Amino acid sequence: MHEPDASGAPHLPDPFLRLKASDVPTAAPVFVNAGATVAEAARAMAMAGATAALVRPELKHHTADLGILTERDVLVRVVAAGLDAANLPVTRIMSHPLITVRPGDLLIEAFSRMVRHGVRRLVLLDESGAPVGLLGEGDMLAARGESPLALAAEINAASSEAALARAFQRLQRLAARSVAEGIGSSAVGRLISEMHDRIMSQAWGLALAQATAEHGPAPASHAVFLLGSQARREQYLATDQDLALVFAGGDPKSEAWFAALGEGLTRILLNLGFPPCPRRIMLDNPNWRRSLDSWMDLADNIADRPDAEGVVTASLLSDLRPLPAPPGQGGQSGSAADPDLAHGLGLGMAARFRGSALLLKCMAREAVRFAPPLGLFGGFSLKKDAEGRGSVDLKRGGVFPITQGAKVLALEHGLHETGTQERLQALARAGTLDRQQAEGLCEANAFLQTLRMRAQAEAIGRGETPDNAIRPEELGKLDGERLRGAFKLVADFQGMLSGAYALHLMG
Repeated sequence: MHEPDASGAPHLPDPFLRLKASDVPTAAPVFVNAGATVAEAARAMAMAGATAALVRPELKHHTADLGILTERDVLVRVVAAGLDAANLPVTRIMSHPLITVRPGDLLIEAFSRMVRHGVRRLVLLDESGAPVGLLGEGDMLAARGESPLALAAEINAASSEAALARAFQRLQRLAARSVAEGIGSSAVGRLISEMHDRIMSQAWGLALAQATAEHGPAPASHAVFLLGSQARREQYLATDQDLALVFAGGDPKSEAWFAALGEGLTRILLNLGFPPCPRRIMLDNPNWRRSLDSWMDLADNIADRPDAEGVVTASLLSDLRPLPAPPGQGGQSGSAADPDLAHGLGLGMAARFRGSALLLKCMAREAVRFAPPLGLFGGFSLKKDAEGRGSVDLKRGGVFPITQGAKVLALEHGLHETGTQERLQALARAGTLDRQQAEGLCEANAFLQTLRMRAQAEAIGRGETPDNAIRPEELGKLDGERLRGAFKLVADFQGMLSGAYALHLMG
C-alpha cells in the first residue's frame, strides 16, 4: 500500500528515480579538433546526427582540456549574430569546462547538476575519466517523460506567488516520490536544496520588486543567506526558513528599507508553503537582519563572551551560504542584490570564531551533549510513549553530534565546506580525521539521514507532523544492526572530540 499525498493521489513507486546515468543509452560523442572552424564542426555534427560535439586540443587529451559546442551555440552565437562560421574558430564559441557525470551517478543527481549549472546535457565519463557519451535532457526524458529540469524551468519562469506556490507543491511531491522509491538522503538533499534555492531566490526577486515599488530603490547593496540544513544542502521534507540578511551601511533609512524587504520576503515564503522557523530565524526578525558592521560586532561579542545563546548562533552562522541573487539582480559588486557581501561576511565571521579557543570548546561541547541511545549491553536505550512503544531520536543521538562535530573541526582548521559529508571528507584529506573514521562517519550520517527522511515521509503520508523519531523494532534485522553500528561510531567520535578539546576540564 502506498501512502497518498495531500491531493489523495498515492505515491507510486518510481523506477525512473533509481536509474543511473549508465542506464540511459547514449551515442558515442562527436569530436572535433580545436583548430576546426564552426562550419567544420557543424558538418561533423550533421553527419553524425548529433546535437553537440566535444572540442579537444591538438596535443592534450585530458578531460579538463575539452570544450563543447552545441547546435544552439551555432544558431544563436554564430548564425543569429551574423558571424562567418567558415572562418570562425570553434574555440571562440565552445563552452568550457565540461559538466560531467559518471556511470554510477543516479539520474536524480544528474538532474541536480544540470539545474545547478544551467545546462541541458552532461558529458558521460567512463571509470577512467574518458568521455564516452553526451547525456542530454531528452535522453533522460525518454526514460521517463517527466523531468526535474522542467520543474526548474517552471520556477525560473514564475512571475507571481501563485506560480511559485504551484512549483513548491510539485517539488514536495517529487521529494515524496524520491523517498518512496528508496533514493538515499544525499541525492534527495542536493536536489531539494537546489530547488529550494531557486524558489527562495525568485521569492526574493518578488519581494525586491514590492519593496522598490513602495519605498523606492534599495539604499545599499544587500544579500540574503541560508543557515542550517538548507545551507548545508541537507534539506529533506521537514522544511522551514532559516534565513538571514546583511546590508551595507547602517543608517536608519537603510534599516527601515531592509525591514520592509525582510518582512515582505517572509510573508511571501509563508504564502508559498514554507513554514515559519520555530526559533524565529527569519527575515522579519531584526536579530537576523543586520548591517555588515552589526553582524561583525555580533561575531566579536560571541567570540569574546560565548554564552549559551551565542554558541547556538555561532553554530548557525558557521553554516552560512549565500542565496543566489534573483534573476537580473546580481552579478556585480555594489548591485542591489550582492551575494558576495554574504560570502565575505561568512569568511570574516569564521576567522573571528576560529580565533576564540573558548568558543570552539563550547561548540564542541554541544556535539557531545547528547549521547547516542545505546544501552549498557549494546541494545537501544528507548524512550517509551504513553502506550509503551519505544523509539530513538535519530537527530539528537546521531545526526546532530556528527553535524556539529564536523562543523567545529572544519571551523578550527579553516575549511570552507558547508555540507557535513564534504566537511568530513575535507577533514580526512587534511589529516585531522583518520580516513577510515571519516568514511565511517559519512556512511553513518547518510544512513541516519535516510532513515530519518523515510520516517518523516511516512508521517506526512499519515497526515502527522514529521519528527526525528523511529521505532527500532520496525526495522529489519540488517538495518537494526546498521543503526547500532552507526550509533557506536557516533559515540567514538564524541570521545575523540572530548579528548581533542579537553572537555572534561569544562565541568
